[in-house]
Amino acid sequence: MLIHEKIVDTIPVVSIEGEVDLYNAKELKDLLDQKIKGQQYEIVINLEKVPFMDSSGIGTLVTAMYKLKKYHGNLKVCNVHGSVAKVFKLTGMESHLQVLDSEQDAIKSLIAERGQHGSPPNT
Repeated sequence: MLIHEKIVDTIPVVSIEGEVDLYNAKELKDLLDQKIKGQQYEIVINLEKVPFMDSSGIGTLVTAMYKLKKYHGNLKVCNVHGSVAKVFKLTGMESHLQVLDSEQDAIKSLIAERGQHGSPPNT
């Protein structure tokens, strides 16, 4: 698994490449925890290049989302497809995680929520 990071409109975008499973989910968890400790409470996770994700990876995303909610933040997941989309649907994760079609849609969604609640939660 490779993790690529960038900032778009002050929002961290974490793009994952490769499988996310029991053996490497901790790397993703540690990164998300680091972002939260750094007061980055809006995060986009791009799964465009993730062909497989097991329950460890899904659990990592859900845990991060609930941690962010404590700070009135949010986690958006985008570009979910193939077997990952099937797993999200079968496990009901679509009702817990906010899944959007594209990275741009995820960023726009977070910015729109700022408009409803004022400034970003990390300011």
